[in-house]
Amino acid sequence: MTEIANGAKALIFMTARDCEMYVRQSLASLSRQTLDDLHVLFVDDCSKDDTGIIASALLSDLFPGRHTFIRNEVQLGKSRNVWEHLRPRTGMAEFIAILDGDDQLIIPTILERMSGSYASGQDVVWTNFVTDGGGVGGNGALDPNLSPRQQGWKTSHLFSFRASLLDNIPEGYFQDNAGHWFMAACDIALALPILDQTRRYEFMPVNAHRYTATNPYSHHNLDPNSNGLNSTAQQRSAQDAFNKPPLPLTRPAKTVAPKAAAPAVVASYLSDLPAATSVAPVAASDAWQTTASEILVAGYPTLLDAQSAAGRNSLTPIQIWALRRAALGRSDAPNILHIGAPRSALVLASLLAGSNAGLNCLCVTPEQAGDLEARFIASGLTEGVSIIEAEAATIGFEDISAYFPDTRRIAEDVKFDLVVVDLQNTSYPAESALVALPALANNLSPSGFNLCLFAKDRATEVLAAKRWASVSAGLKFSLDAIGGSGLMVVGGR
Repeated sequence: MTEIANGAKALIFMTARDCEMYVRQSLASLSRQTLDDLHVLFVDDCSKDDTGIIASALLSDLFPGRHTFIRNEVQLGKSRNVWEHLRPRTGMAEFIAILDGDDQLIIPTILERMSGSYASGQDVVWTNFVTDGGGVGGNGALDPNLSPRQQGWKTSHLFSFRASLLDNIPEGYFQDNAGHWFMAACDIALALPILDQTRRYEFMPVNAHRYTATNPYSHHNLDPNSNGLNSTAQQRSAQDAFNKPPLPLTRPAKTVAPKAAAPAVVASYLSDLPAATSVAPVAASDAWQTTASEILVAGYPTLLDAQSAAGRNSLTPIQIWALRRAALGRSDAPNILHIGAPRSALVLASLLAGSNAGLNCLCVTPEQAGDLEARFIASGLTEGVSIIEAEAATIGFEDISAYFPDTRRIAEDVKFDLVVVDLQNTSYPAESALVALPALANNLSPSGFNLCLFAKDRATEVLAAKRWASVSAGLKFSLDAIGGSGLMVVGGR
């Protein structure tokens, strides 16, 4: 069935092959976008499973009158699908965004924000991504004074571009040096000739796209000689794509007047905020709270935004100071996992903003994920954040069985420098705190880690320290070490 858009803002180009396990979530993520003025062009590239059946039904349900569904009777590959199916439809929208049928969008406002960038004159807009195993992509900004072909691959997911730029690309740019259609590195083959034509581009430093690296049919998973997410075929095709002559630059960067200086941040202390826990931590002196507050607000102005969306039981300045040390004391680019209350997730997002750190938040229900995402959006702290929805599991440890996120959702080779488990004012039972360390043991960095536990009460933290110390070697346990509260577990020092 084919339905034609009439001048939509965005044309979402989706290709899929044998991804029936993922296509529901992919289309559902797109349906949550706040930009309604979009049209979905979905190509089922000769799937052998039920991908096309599932997608066709969901498109009719989620995007009635706003989609085009195409089924290929033979496999064409993404590059030829761009040429055969996308290029003839560039007049349908202002800009095109690429979303594979096994991936997801994780910031509901991202297409609306991109639309605003195109309205202001940008030609190419992209973001960073996270993998379904908790890894963070390496995308970044491009220097407009240099050819994009000299700057490496920084524009993968989520990639979008002004639709009319596709009209200028010759057919040969979608083919390798032997004249065969690219079957690998197709995103590179598309992006480079788009970028050649303009310097009016923008990198949004947010993790807006979740790349399903665990798909067994992905190139890198089918090739035992893959280098990370790149198979040998992808590396070879990428080299062919980079070696093609750049298309003429027709849209140089605009001269932009400098923006007016932002108004000075009005100093405001955090020390008047309520205590963090229902069982109050050992109180630091007012002087220390005030000193920590002044330093934190000066160094991290977005902490005020974090506090405004944290709820009624926000962290104290001394507790935030302790988390800052735990997060940034070992590495300039730590990989961090958060489970539980939004208050500490928001604080971590603020402390890590603008850094190379990765913040991964594990939730067990769609409601938890939605609530946390809304708070990140409300506080403007979406940069570098990945929200991962996992199944709830019953975790056993000695004689204890308790409800906890199924950490098998995280690949075993993903390691965390800091884990924060904050069960204060959450629906987790008290016993969940006692299984946190055993459940996460395989994902803690062997070179050193901190685990910060805020249990429901101090008695549970005492019991956790006692139980964990009895079965572990080389770990250090400190009660009340998170600003006079919680349990700090230190490994690798």
